[in-house]
Amino acid sequence: MDELQRSLALAAIKRHYLFATLSDAELARLVDSVRLYELGPEEFLFRQDDEAERFFLLADGQIKLCKNAPDGNEKVVEIITPGQTIAEAVMFMQRHRFPVSGQIIKASRIYGIHCNTYMEILKDNMDSCIRILGDLSMRLHARLNDVVNLTQQNATFRVLRFLMNQLPHDAVDGTVIYLNTPKQVIASRLSVKPETLSRIMSSLAQQGIIEVKGREICVKDIARLCQYE
Repeated sequence: MDELQRSLALAAIKRHYLFATLSDAELARLVDSVRLYELGPEEFLFRQDDEAERFFLLADGQIKLCKNAPDGNEKVVEIITPGQTIAEAVMFMQRHRFPVSGQIIKASRIYGIHCNTYMEILKDNMDSCIRILGDLSMRLHARLNDVVNLTQQNATFRVLRFLMNQLPHDAVDGTVIYLNTPKQVIASRLSVKPETLSRIMSSLAQQGIIEVKGREICVKDIARLCQYE
C-alpha cells in the first residue's frame, strides 16, 4: 500500500473496537501486515475451505458469507456491512480454513489483516484479548438466535423480524427502509424462497402496514408491524 492507503487503513483499524486498546507501535505493526483488496460484485474474497491466513475488515461495500448445502443450494449465513470484521474466529480454530465463502455483493474495499501478526500482539495485550472474546461471544449468541428463529418461527415471523431490525430506534410512521441488498440474498439469509418474501411483502402492503416502491419500503404503521407477529 502507498502512504495514503496506509493512512486510510490505519484510520479504519483504529475506529474498530477490537483494535481500540492497541498502542501506536502495535497499530503500526498491525498495519504493516495489512493487504488491501478491491473487488467487484460476484467476486470472491475467499472460498469455503480455503486456507485462512488473514481475517478482514470491510471498509466499503457489502459482502455475503455463504455456505454450500448438501443439496447444492447456497445458504447466506450473514450479510457484512462496512465497519464489520470477517473471520477473526478462524484464528482460534484448530483447522485454519474458512468454514464459509465470502462473496462480494457491492463493490468493496477490504483490509486483510495477517492472523499471525494479530495473535502475536494479543499475547501482550490482555484488554484486546477480552474484547475479542466479547465479540466472539456476541456472534455466538447471534447465531443461536438465528437457529431458534429458523427452526421455531415461520417465514412471516422471520420477514417481520428482518423489517423491524432495519428500523432505527427512533423510527416513526412513514420511516423509509432502503434495501441495498438484492432480494434473493435477503431471502436466502431468512431461509425463505424469493417468491415467499415477495408474497409476504405484498400481504403487508395490502393491509396498509407497508408500502413497497422498488427497493424502498415505507413503514406506514410501525405499531401494527410490531404487533403483527
